[in-house]
Amino acid sequence: MKKVEANRYPHSATLFKFCKEALEIRYDGNVKVIDQDVGAILGYDPADCSHWKKGKKNIRSLTTLRSIAEHLNVDEGLLIDITSGKVTLDEAVFEFKGYGEFTLSGKPLEALKKEYFKNPQRWQGGNQIPAFEVHFHKQRKQVVQLANELIEQGGFTETPLYIPEIYRLVPNVTVAHNPEQVDVFTVRHDDEGAELKTVVNFQSGEARPYLRFIAGKALFKHLLGTGRINSEALNETPAEIVDILANVFAGALLIPSELLREEVQKLDMSFDMIRQLSEIFWVSRSLMNQRLRDFLEHGD
Repeated sequence: MKKVEANRYPHSATLFKFCKEALEIRYDGNVKVIDQDVGAILGYDPADCSHWKKGKKNIRSLTTLRSIAEHLNVDEGLLIDITSGKVTLDEAVFEFKGYGEFTLSGKPLEALKKEYFKNPQRWQGGNQIPAFEVHFHKQRKQVVQLANELIEQGGFTETPLYIPEIYRLVPNVTVAHNPEQVDVFTVRHDDEGAELKTVVNFQSGEARPYLRFIAGKALFKHLLGTGRINSEALNETPAEIVDILANVFAGALLIPSELLREEVQKLDMSFDMIRQLSEIFWVSRSLMNQRLRDFLEHGD
């Protein structure tokens, strides 16, 4: 019998790793995920499962990918990108986790309600629900306005917007390429206040969509630390809410409202709108979905 070369289909092996990590995220550490759990998605016996894991089995048919997508509740396009080598394992897992919350609702709001009742003096105002919502919307408006000011300052009128060009508008914040570092990306903050320095290093010279988003969030934290954002308004704001605002800022920075309005009018509505927009703005479909929902809800 002819010997099958090990890891002949490396992207299929990456898909296996992604499926395993996705199951681990889903079970949130409450269940130990084993290789056969991944094979069970496609009804594979232990031998087929082993071949898939080692890259000896090519997983590429649309029917198979659709089965995985339905089981994991993920975008089928993400799986196609993995099997074609278009995205790495790190990027795929980031996409699976999503880009976080963009609005104060659901679990974040429920968590704040519980915290409010335990420590009511932390926030001022009347009933906590209106107080939280009003406070958050004021903060959100301020954050989006800051993103728009940077876009106007840079004179950006075309898509996509490039992170290095945006970073050059802000003192003491830089983005660099360091192929020797172990991590896919690192964010380092030195000093504090007006002297704060922020350096974002990417392992790869290619700024993938999810890394662009991370760089946008790092810029928000830098602007907050240097006082460009009114830190007093966020002084008593829980870290969870600050993170939501950082997501909003990164989304508004990479997908500006005015440019989004312009590009939507140019779309070919006979094709996938999200895919078209994600390619235009050089962001992922996951982020474009989030940003579009955010834009339709708030109008900016």
